[in-house]
Amino acid sequence: MFTPETSKHFKKYVDESGVVSYILKTRVATVQQGPYFTNPGMTPDGRFMWFGCTTLPSILKYRAVIDFESDEIIVHHGTVGSTNPWVLENGDMCFANGRGIYKVSPKDTANYTELFDSSLINRRVQDRFDKNPKGDIPNTGVNTGHLSICNADGKTALIDPGYVAFPGTRIGSVDISTGKYSEWTKVEGWICNHAAINPENPDLGLVAEDFFVDPRDGMFHSIRTLPDGSVCRIVLVTRDGGYEVVPPMFKGLTTHEWWSADGKAVYSVDMTNGLCRYDLEAKTWELRVPGKAWHGHSSADEKYYVSDIDLVDENYRGCESRVRFYNYETKKDVYIITKNPAWNDREHQNPFHMDPHPHFTCGGKYVCHTTTVDGHIDVALTPVDQLIEMTK
Repeated sequence: MFTPETSKHFKKYVDESGVVSYILKTRVATVQQGPYFTNPGMTPDGRFMWFGCTTLPSILKYRAVIDFESDEIIVHHGTVGSTNPWVLENGDMCFANGRGIYKVSPKDTANYTELFDSSLINRRVQDRFDKNPKGDIPNTGVNTGHLSICNADGKTALIDPGYVAFPGTRIGSVDISTGKYSEWTKVEGWICNHAAINPENPDLGLVAEDFFVDPRDGMFHSIRTLPDGSVCRIVLVTRDGGYEVVPPMFKGLTTHEWWSADGKAVYSVDMTNGLCRYDLEAKTWELRVPGKAWHGHSSADEKYYVSDIDLVDENYRGCESRVRFYNYETKKDVYIITKNPAWNDREHQNPFHMDPHPHFTCGGKYVCHTTTVDGHIDVALTPVDQLIEMTK
């Protein structure tokens, strides 16, 4: 079987730090990106790797997959409009679009298995900003922008909120084996998103309260705060209707949450202070990785971490950035990419959500990230063994 190191589709890139990465050089789209950092796109055995594609002038994503056994790329145009997908261990991909949740096999571009059907699923822009601003038409749809499936049962997916009457949120789960939707809770007056099911507990989920623009008056609404000033970003939800706001380690801006692999901790990024770990049982925080950060991810054993860092005073889509590896055991780090050149300026932000989004994939063998070092928006893979060796 081929690997990124031996595949004809990748080229070797050596950063000024000495770190070696492999960039996808075969171009099947104008923009080729790694998946969002919470959902690794490569199977644990290293055979399949899914990545995002955009072909201008469209801004809608579709998906392609590399089969490292045959060293071929299969483009799935039928996935156009898909949101952050979930890749199963056998290489099948579950994704949502404007019609429902579907599953597709890597080498079959013609057949899609419907897992859940909803005419309003994932109409995020319309539901969030335009639909039913006066509340005169009931909105009963549900969304799924960030699909995740519980490892413990292999079938429970937490659905991103659907908006009951703007601004409002409903949170629930789908049994992808039956297509049954179960509502967990509803809230009114604010917006949540980034839903993620606990890896080992199908009755526990993580959502993020978020800002929103009210289409009725054009007013911007920040995330709520507690009386002590702590931002209400991190929320634990349960199947029985529970809704618990977890005050962040630092009161100010916190963002980009994810579960530890064992489901015992929640991680969150404080963009000034670093990656923070919240122990669910002890209800205590630890600053796990100090230093400025944008997104982050932890290895399954929580010994190693990756993060991206914006190299501007205020981040924006397409700004200069870098990608960092941190060894928690030795407290040493190395830059995977010292500098991703800016793709555009602040006044001309792009719609591709092209942040590096580094994350561990292929059972922890590689770090996947999006890079601009080669003059395109490209997906890259970096072997982890060298990073551990360089930070001993």
